[in-house]
Amino acid sequence: MPPVSRRHFLIAVGASAPAVRLWAQEGKDDVVLRAMRDELERSRQLRVVGGGGDEIPYFISYILSDTDSFTVSASFGAVTSATRTRYRFPVIEVRVGSYDFDNTGHIFSGLYTGSRYDVESLPLDDNYLSLREGFWLGTDHAYKAAVESIARKRAALNNATASTDKLPDFSKADAVTSLGKLGAPKIEEAVWTARVAKLSGILSAYPEVLASGVELHLNQGPTYLVNSEGTAVRYPDDVMWCYAKAEGQAADGMVIREAISVQALEAGQFPTEAELQKAITAMGEHVKALAHAAEAESMFSGPVLFEPQAAAQLLAQLLGDNLRLPRKPVAEPGRNVNFFPSEFEGRIGGRVLPDWMDVIDDPTQAAWQGKPLVGFYPFDFEGVKPKPASLIEKGVLRGFLTTRQPLKNSPASNGHARLPGGYGTRMAAIGNLFVKAGQTTPLADLKTRLIQLCKDRDKPYGMLVRKLDFPFSADNGEVQALSAASMQSGGSARPVSPPVLIYRVYQDGREELVRGLRFRGVSSRSLRDILAASTETTLFDFVNNGAPLARLGAGGFLAPAAVIAPGLLFEEMELERAQDQLQKPAIVPPPNS
Repeated sequence: MPPVSRRHFLIAVGASAPAVRLWAQEGKDDVVLRAMRDELERSRQLRVVGGGGDEIPYFISYILSDTDSFTVSASFGAVTSATRTRYRFPVIEVRVGSYDFDNTGHIFSGLYTGSRYDVESLPLDDNYLSLREGFWLGTDHAYKAAVESIARKRAALNNATASTDKLPDFSKADAVTSLGKLGAPKIEEAVWTARVAKLSGILSAYPEVLASGVELHLNQGPTYLVNSEGTAVRYPDDVMWCYAKAEGQAADGMVIREAISVQALEAGQFPTEAELQKAITAMGEHVKALAHAAEAESMFSGPVLFEPQAAAQLLAQLLGDNLRLPRKPVAEPGRNVNFFPSEFEGRIGGRVLPDWMDVIDDPTQAAWQGKPLVGFYPFDFEGVKPKPASLIEKGVLRGFLTTRQPLKNSPASNGHARLPGGYGTRMAAIGNLFVKAGQTTPLADLKTRLIQLCKDRDKPYGMLVRKLDFPFSADNGEVQALSAASMQSGGSARPVSPPVLIYRVYQDGREELVRGLRFRGVSSRSLRDILAASTETTLFDFVNNGAPLARLGAGGFLAPAAVIAPGLLFEEMELERAQDQLQKPAIVPPPNS
């Protein structure tokens, strides 16, 4: 096959904008930034040679994650894997048409059917021409896909009834230049490997733990973003997180799980080894207790008290997944679309919480009560500086987390595009979600109130939830089973993770750990039934990876998030015992028993 001449891919025409020339003065010693800038400048106006197309890009964006990554896993004191990887991963976006109407928002946006050269990662060397080659090929692919996508979108709209709420496809944003200083990555592989192995060995002391693992991830390196509007940003984009999972089995065969996840934006903010040892030891103790706990009743309906950590985990799901408002993509009439709208859609101005509660998401806050917040970030996935967003005021929904895809009554971004979205768009996600209560009661008094509710309703006990399995520690099959059970019981298509530590609270104040329960019929509408909030408030953080229930070990792009919330008392909530087929326990005990 004869070599393909580069001229058959792209022809660039037109002059650069003044903002692009400014980049040459700032960060001119950065080869990566210079290659991105120069190739973007060359690609500002493109057309396919010989293809008959006349679509000119109105917006181009280049993102590059230059990452030095280290991952180590261990189980029962032995290292099972250790990997050090360096990669430069580009995300290239080309939009054709205009801000009002472009190639995004169709079910096949981004799909290209022709032959192409795909570049999955860029050279690690600071080789100017080689870097430009990678961005050139990536732009070629993105541009051709955009031309095809806008044609499909126009055809679909020609066969559909015109929408009464026609919104622009993209909003304008102020150009930003911020070229932060970069430091050399420093990862102490031997130290972390030994530490993870030692931590995993703690669970060897618990014969009830049949399977376990500790996994540490460290990502260090900068993110670059340049676009045709003049934005050029470069900033450190480090994150490290460690999660541990433990699994056991009760005498009746029920599988029990416990997991922890800790994360930080800097190594100096990461929990100490002593703190990690304490957390993993507690996890082992929980599995031991759950293995001998009573099996829950088949159904419970009554008052439920969530301690602050469990309440924050619940709100991360019921609020975090619904405070973004995705737009349904364009499709041919009659075609089914895999689309999950927000449960808050159409409810602006409606009550979604008690009138003494407020919710604000503020990614600009780096700390809370002296504790670092992992939901802090300088720029979102679209190069927009985040802004504090007042989302719920006195229980009334006032707004959403927004990206540059306009929403009704929210035409501009508030800097919350944190994850790749579907159909050529970006997905909004929480940063630091502050849930504030204007009326509070000490947690001990809420427990007393829980008991009084049980007495008033002649119920033998209420429920106290100390911890949920969030981020979720099981596999995709269990996520699907939870989703099916949730929809059958009248809950959300997005299921809520089940409790890990849940206790019956009897009328004399006694607590009894039970196992095997999951929520029934719970959705964002359940939040209107909050009866009271605790004076005590806690910080819960996690790594949002875009997977259902932020499942541990899943996903690619990461959006660390924090939720600051009080404990919550619900007047009534339903729980049911999972009707899963149970496995038989092992025939012989483990070797260390």
